[in-house]
Amino acid sequence: MPVIFAIVFALLSVSSSLHAQETPPVLVDPEKHADSSFVKDFLLDQQDLWESPLKIKRGDVKWLAPIGLGAAALLSTDWRVSETVRRSESLHSPSKAVSKLGGGLPMAAASASLWTIGKLTNNDRVARTGRLATAAVLQTELLVGGIKLIASRERPDKIGGHGGFRDGGQSFPSGHTATSFAFATVVAHEYRDKPWVSVGAYGLATAIGLSRVGGLRHFPSDVLIGATIGHLIGRYILRHHE
Repeated sequence: MPVIFAIVFALLSVSSSLHAQETPPVLVDPEKHADSSFVKDFLLDQQDLWESPLKIKRGDVKWLAPIGLGAAALLSTDWRVSETVRRSESLHSPSKAVSKLGGGLPMAAASASLWTIGKLTNNDRVARTGRLATAAVLQTELLVGGIKLIASRERPDKIGGHGGFRDGGQSFPSGHTATSFAFATVVAHEYRDKPWVSVGAYGLATAIGLSRVGGLRHFPSDVLIGATIGHLIGRYILRHHE
């Protein structure tokens, strides 16, 4: 079943890459070196993410199982939830408005802006946050795009559709949710000494995820898996470039 393959491949890809980094790389002249080698590091990270299913560890199952069960439970109720949302027309407009804050382009723009502002103001913390967030968002966009091609799930707003897989859709997983959580994970970690930043970052990502359901662009299971992928890629980037 395509959805099972997509879920297992996506989550194991990121989780195995995350735990494979047992020895943090040594940085030379940290910020300048990181800036100049961004493209090279990005390509190596992308290769690692796609090859990582070959590095699957038994320990990954202990936390992947609950996520898989949760996704399976949501899959069984996805259509009923979307039908309820369809009848709640008051949700549609505000959901679409919030939804515009997410996605690859807005999140990449926000990340690049942080990076640029940090460099212009000589604020290494802001620059580092922007650089890592840019990498996390772009990696997430590429991985999610590949999974969407595999799953090809119908969107909830398709007339006559039933949320089927391999039907030429782009619903699974939610890209807006994934990139928003990738961005939030990096920002929350880099500003972990400021709880209000973490709450704000994850709050925004959660609102964007819910808005994708409220706007009939994604099913709940799409959002759950998207959030998980984004969070894991954010953690991977942080650990790899620590």
